Amino acid sequence: MSRQAGDLTPGVDEVPRSGVRGFRADRLRELRVKAGLTPDDLSVRLGSSRQSVSHWETGRSTPAPPVLKQIAQELDVSISVLVPIPDNRLRMGDLRVRAGLTQIQAAERLGISPTSLAEIEKGMKPVNDQRVSAIAELYNVETAQVVEVWERGRETRETRARSK
Repeated sequence: MSRQAGDLTPGVDEVPRSGVRGFRADRLRELRVKAGLTPDDLSVRLGSSRQSVSHWETGRSTPAPPVLKQIAQELDVSISVLVPIPDNRLRMGDLRVRAGLTQIQAAERLGISPTSLAEIEKGMKPVNDQRVSAIAELYNVETAQVVEVWERGRETRETRARSK
């Protein structure tokens, strides 16, 4: 069964250039205001520009995973509050983003190439028990979740290939 345009969830099914799916600009602004911070305050705390904060809050750009982690810490929330993807829709890359890591950072810590990690994230490259354990530890999740999310990526890739 192929997906129709109306089946897509904006922000969740589309991956922006930053690699962060599902970022909620409105939630960032809401949490910043609730914390009593101005855009200038947040930009100073993050070591970024006020323009960057403005672009994130208006949805014109998305912060990179390490910056998301910093924002979440400053606002005393988890990254999943800023990137609310339902567990049954999570992909391997989403687990990495929730850990506040870029693909390059995660690959380096796992001792593999970014290309290998990209293939794992797309469900193209199989993962063994040792790799699953290393990913789970790095991303601070259960091994069962890593397996489930990897399997979902593999199934999605295969379904997409068959529908073309």
